[in-house]
Amino acid sequence: MSLAKQLVIALVTLAFTACLAPQNVTMVGVDVRSWSEGATLTVENSDTLSLRNLNIAVRYNNNFKATELPLKIAILAPDSSRYEDIISLPLRRPATALAVATTESLPYRSKVQLSQRGSYHISFEPLSKICGVEAIGVEFREIE
Repeated sequence: MSLAKQLVIALVTLAFTACLAPQNVTMVGVDVRSWSEGATLTVENSDTLSLRNLNIAVRYNNNFKATELPLKIAILAPDSSRYEDIISLPLRRPATALAVATTESLPYRSKVQLSQRGSYHISFEPLSKICGVEAIGVEFREIE
């Protein structure tokens, strides 16, 4: 293949992949049979200037029968400051049977700025025993 063709293919590939927004999702697995204890994940932050939207990602299967997921969320910042919140996430139940697990990313906070460098520890605790949730996590989306 000629150098010109290789260059054209490389440029077209770069153009298409450059349009894709980077995804930053971190998840932690939970007991799918009976999730009742907190699950914690760690997010490393080096960007202290950008504003991002923070979503909660939930992976669940057909054993999850509820329409909402009640949670206590706690965020521990690198300087040991702590923020806690109690929320109920509305989950869209697919109209068809779930042959495989479904993952949803639901809005939690908008225009979040992680103002400190280092490790943020985020914990999720269900407010009651939950069956069918496989994993939970956070997704940071760049604001465009």
